[in-house]
Amino acid sequence: MKTKKAQLNQIILATFLFVFLLSGNVEAEGTEWNTVSGLENVTENKLEVEKWMVNEDYWFTEENTFVVETEQDENLVLEAWMFDENKWGLAVFEYASNEKEQDLRLENWMINEMYWN
Repeated sequence: MKTKKAQLNQIILATFLFVFLLSGNVEAEGTEWNTVSGLENVTENKLEVEKWMVNEDYWFTEENTFVVETEQDENLVLEAWMFDENKWGLAVFEYASNEKEQDLRLENWMINEMYWN
């Protein structure tokens, strides 16, 4: 019973797929899409060089020259907390200098061939 049902499902699926593929091949008239995407339909005009573009008097006049002015930063002020020794002293790091590092030593797992090969 299951095999007949499986065969029927395969036949229905194959038929559906065949009809679907055929429907994409149908030639339909009068269904053109006019606006595909604005970029494909745009035609630009030819570029033309105009007089003002090549006229040196237009580009090198003082009234059209933009002057870049740099803004002055305000002077920086030293505040008391900036040079306070209690805040910036190395007292925070003194604990590290009191401790001595342990010597490195080889342990068994470091040289065991079972771990490294």
